[in-house]
Amino acid sequence: MSRQPPAVSVLLPVRNGLPYVVRAIDSILQQTWSDFELLVIDDGSVDATADYVRGLTDPRVRALSSGGGGLAAALNLGLDAARGRYVARQDADDWSAPARLATQLAFLAVHADIDVLATAVDFVDADGRPVENAWTRTVRSQWDRAVTAAQIAALMPLTCCLFHATIVAKRDVLRQGGYDQAMVPAEDYDLWLRLLPHHQFARLPDRLYTVRVHAASSSARRRDAQVERVIAAKLRFVRRQRHDLPHPATLWLPNDDRGAAIFRRIAPSEGFRIGTAAEPADVIAVTALSQVEQRARRLLAGGRYRQFGNLFVRERRGETRGTGRQTEAGAHPG
Repeated sequence: MSRQPPAVSVLLPVRNGLPYVVRAIDSILQQTWSDFELLVIDDGSVDATADYVRGLTDPRVRALSSGGGGLAAALNLGLDAARGRYVARQDADDWSAPARLATQLAFLAVHADIDVLATAVDFVDADGRPVENAWTRTVRSQWDRAVTAAQIAALMPLTCCLFHATIVAKRDVLRQGGYDQAMVPAEDYDLWLRLLPHHQFARLPDRLYTVRVHAASSSARRRDAQVERVIAAKLRFVRRQRHDLPHPATLWLPNDDRGAAIFRRIAPSEGFRIGTAAEPADVIAVTALSQVEQRARRLLAGGRYRQFGNLFVRERRGETRGTGRQTEAGAHPG
């Protein structure tokens, strides 16, 4: 191994990754940017993944083992071992375009203020055929339009609008945050929200990464747990931004849907009490996301609430109580 640190360390955590991991690894080894190391972190595979990785002869590949400790433990192990100034991610099911690293590193070289840089993506199924559905159309219409730091900062509290595996980021920024095992499988969203107030994100509009959408992927298998962790990450983010929130804070849910049911389950452990429409709410969670924009116009009128994605937090300065008007009393305008 060269004594000179590479420009970028690529982290590829994997558990039972065959057959897809072969293409994932090849897509990194065939990058036009050659100054990298590829850290393949085996997370307790019981198939032949570990044997395959150990058989690779490219000197840029380093095989690590996290002993089956989970995704966050594997990523943190990779962060600790990374020698590059930058860290890139690669998932075991997907692949990167040949110019991906070169394009991202060129952008970062002239935008020193950007700490985390993602790209747009393509979607394919298990057999490599293009995928288009309601979710991918949402990504195209909503996520892909957020490319600047300001646009991503505005959208991130609503949705995890970056694909984790597309990032190239400053290594020391990621180490400062670290991945929380308790937040898997939304460990990336939790990290982005923790970094968001003090670090800059950007996205390249180029589709330099291909996401394989299939039933065996970890995100598909753990969808319900992912939604729970996403909600927990949002509530924690709001508490970090608003230290004046009481404990417990009153949370009102104007919708009665699946998202509201998960909020009711998660909120008490995050220091929130479910309130009713008849009492002032510290936080209003609009779980019908199609209604967020409409609700925002009503809730933000008069400066009584501040928006964090689909959460609206009551401003506590200059409260007026006892006027007999709900909007003045801090309850629920609209």
